[in-house]
Amino acid sequence: MSRAKPALVPVRQIAAHELVVDQMRRALELGQFRPGDRLPSERELSDILDVSRTTVRAAVAVLEQEGLITVRRGRGGGFTVHAPKYDSAQMRRELRSNKRAIRDAFDYRAVVEIGVTRLAAERRRATDVTALRRLLRSMDSALQIGMNDQSAQHTTDFQTLDSAFHLGIAQAAQNERLLEAVLDARRRMWLPVGAIFGRLEPNANDYHETILEAIANRDPDLAAAQMAAHIDDTRHTVESWLKR
Repeated sequence: MSRAKPALVPVRQIAAHELVVDQMRRALELGQFRPGDRLPSERELSDILDVSRTTVRAAVAVLEQEGLITVRRGRGGGFTVHAPKYDSAQMRRELRSNKRAIRDAFDYRAVVEIGVTRLAAERRRATDVTALRRLLRSMDSALQIGMNDQSAQHTTDFQTLDSAFHLGIAQAAQNERLLEAVLDARRRMWLPVGAIFGRLEPNANDYHETILEAIANRDPDLAAAQMAAHIDDTRHTVESWLKR
């Protein structure tokens, strides 16, 4: 009996600056740097990322070309984050024609985050709960402000806190690989759908409190169920936006 050929393909050499671009782009997409923020200097990025300044310079050039940052050279210069510019109507049309991308993104997020939330309820420390409660209070305030003033900045502020809350749950699970998976899952969800959210919805902060209390009470079944309901609710919100 002949055996199937190994599924091997040529390996592409990845330039160091491409890895830097990917890491910085992910930080921007997750709201860890927000529009108007100054990025660390070229020298600081070189030290943080442990790469040469030439590599940082090449990565910054790519981000500048993509319109994600502005580069101002000379004394007093630096790198400033730009808000991505989307044509929301065009994005809706593209997403309506590619519903598989939305399904796949939410399936991935559900599989990863539900399991991580269960582990967080089993492994969380008191400091994790304290940090998550602090974030939840900030999210409540940001949502109230955002509902009264539906500006892009307030929407971004809430989304940044939302990402921090979910990453805080992942950190409570005490598993670095799963933390990376949550980062990737949330990034892949926002890549196809983030551009259509031009305003906050009243249900944006639903489920977060019940998820947190289940984690605080070390109830993994309830925590996982509430996270599943939260992700499903977000999926329905996205679907309703696409129908508009």
